[in-house]
Formats: sequence, C-alpha cells, structure tokens
Amino acid sequence: MKSKIPNIGRRIKQLRKERGLTREKLAFENGLSKPTITRIERNEFDPKLSTLLKIARGLDLKVAELLSGLD
Repeated sequence: MKSKIPNIGRRIKQLRKERGLTREKLAFENGLSKPTITRIERNEFDPKLSTLLKIARGLDLKVAELLSGLD
C-alpha cells in the first residue's frame, strides 16, 4: 500500500543523509528496524505516530519539524 503522506519518505531520507546517518544507525538507535526505515523512505506505507516520534527523535527534530514543508 502506498503512503498517503506525500513525500514523507523523501523528507526522512534527506534529513537522515544531512545528518550523516545510515538507515541502520537511525533504526537501531531508536528502536526500529532497518526494513521499516527502508519502507518508509520508499513511501510504501504510512508510519504510525509512535514511529514518526522515534524517527524525529533520532533526527533531533520535533514531529512538526519533520512534517513541515511536505506537499
């Protein structure tokens, strides 16, 4: 199922790379799996709010900052 949150995966990937993080590091340090990060970055599904919170924390952002600027 395709994500209903346009470009969330692209945004997460961009921010992750800007911070020099691998998918593995972002996932492991925040209690997620690498396949979860991969699927989110490919916009294959909509992450739960709890997952977005973990990703935002791993990127040193608030969820609102993570979601800002999405189409």
